[in-house]
Amino acid sequence: MSQEAKNVKAEQRVVDDSLIADYLQENPDFFERHPELLQVMRLRHQERGAVSLVERQQTVLRQRIAQMEDEITELMTTARRNEELFTYYSELYVNLLKCHSLSEVMDCLEDTFAKQLNMPALSLKFFDSPLELAEQFTFAADTHKQLLSKRFAGDSIYLGRLTADEQRLLFPQETIASVALLLLGDQGELGMLAIGNHDASHFEPAMDTLLVKQLQALLSMLLPPLLAHHDIS
Repeated sequence: MSQEAKNVKAEQRVVDDSLIADYLQENPDFFERHPELLQVMRLRHQERGAVSLVERQQTVLRQRIAQMEDEITELMTTARRNEELFTYYSELYVNLLKCHSLSEVMDCLEDTFAKQLNMPALSLKFFDSPLELAEQFTFAADTHKQLLSKRFAGDSIYLGRLTADEQRLLFPQETIASVALLLLGDQGELGMLAIGNHDASHFEPAMDTLLVKQLQALLSMLLPPLLAHHDIS
């Protein structure tokens, strides 16, 4: 048989198979009306050789059930993790409202992120504050302006990775792979909270920002009175 003839035959077989497949999809009760066919049909199985259609359907069904069980388990694990996160953040909000100084604010943040959420690095810094703040709360000169222009083009939250220079600016004592950066204030003019993680995939642009936005809003309201009253101990 010539190659051309083989190609024509293969094309005809594909067309025929397609028609049969379409018919079976449109008539899912076909084998109910012809049960005798189920016993004579054979399908190749990778491990068991030729098996009946019924056996093959049972195998596929068992595999699908196992897959669905894995998916349900994964969803339940995610749900439990989300519930834990919500609880930690809720407790943090309440504790922040009790703070009377920046050091107390930092203690609350570190208790939640470092101890409960295993975030090894945290940085809270203010822009152009007239107060004599401790070095940990300030940027040197205008070193932060390039970071602001690069990471906050159209949003007040940045999730992702930083350059080596940006890491040193925010976390001079830590090697951080991914961060959440939150601008504070009505227009992001007050300062920045930076949360760092060693896992490069922990903070990603596509992740949900509901909890960090709530934290951003609370800090933006809480911090100005503390600065205004010079309570920076």
